[in-house]
Amino acid sequence: MKKFLQETGPSHLWIQTWQTEGMRDFQANEPIVFPDMDDWQAQLFNYYFLSSFSSETVGTLNSEVPGFANQSEILKSYFVNGGLGESHSQFSKKWSELIPSCDEDSCWFSVAWDNFVLDEYEGRALGFFFTSERKSFLNLSDTDSMTMRGIPLQKPDYAALFLEGEEGSFRLFVVEPGGQTALRTPWTQGLFPFQPMYQDAFHAKQFFKLCKSFSEDVLVKEKQNSREDQVAFLSDSLDYASKKSEISLENFKSDVLKEPAIVDAFETYQEKYSGTKGWNPPDRFAMTEESHSQAKKAVKSIIKLDKNFHIYVHGNKERIEKGFDENRRLNFYTLWFDAEA
Repeated sequence: MKKFLQETGPSHLWIQTWQTEGMRDFQANEPIVFPDMDDWQAQLFNYYFLSSFSSETVGTLNSEVPGFANQSEILKSYFVNGGLGESHSQFSKKWSELIPSCDEDSCWFSVAWDNFVLDEYEGRALGFFFTSERKSFLNLSDTDSMTMRGIPLQKPDYAALFLEGEEGSFRLFVVEPGGQTALRTPWTQGLFPFQPMYQDAFHAKQFFKLCKSFSEDVLVKEKQNSREDQVAFLSDSLDYASKKSEISLENFKSDVLKEPAIVDAFETYQEKYSGTKGWNPPDRFAMTEESHSQAKKAVKSIIKLDKNFHIYVHGNKERIEKGFDENRRLNFYTLWFDAEA
């Protein structure tokens, strides 16, 4: 269960449906209040609204975007007095202006939690969610109707969760199509202008993702290096990080990449990767034991052989030799080792 999921359900839930295209005749709906929500209902709502969030999506509202002051004041009014009506009306209406193609299958949710707990935070939380699709499903109860329209229990297309920060600021978590680092849709450019708050853990994760992508796209596909070279590079990258409390990109290039041609290829690929992912790494960032452990799970040095065998490599590629058997017309690997573990 992800840490964003709560033991108690939402205190208020407003649902806005689209009666006319683009909500030209917009009128905010009345809130739905669940004073007697049971545990099953609470977990169902919490799962739908909260399970897609990640600590990597944390940021703040970008104060340089026009309209920031107005948005900030609307949000503050909720955290001060708990009133959800103005936030629901203003943000759902603005979204309809940004996305004029909304139709009757679209749903907007404004959701409030009175007592939200996340890490050291305890207090109010405010979430906005949008899904563009409703589907038909069978109703197996005793009612007359056998088919009904509803929302599948998958993550919403768009999501934003606000927690109160220091001195009138907000911690903002976002989800949008294209991945959690896309940040290019009207959701994070127009409605909730998102300014990422990159942390060392995020930099570390992106660094290892960069290494993994580089090994596949450049070393194997572009330069036609062997899989042994690929896994050796990934193993060396993990080993380098395991010995450092801080990652220096310059030191990584000199200690792991070494060859000037590979360094140049890595720098070119990093620039392209950073632009695509919206990641602008600092020259140095901390490497924790937890970040390294997570990287070991995600960046596995594996040689996959058809569907029959996997070879897990943890360094010392000199003990692996690839060959081809002319009689069997099959590739093979020879492994040298001291003893079975």
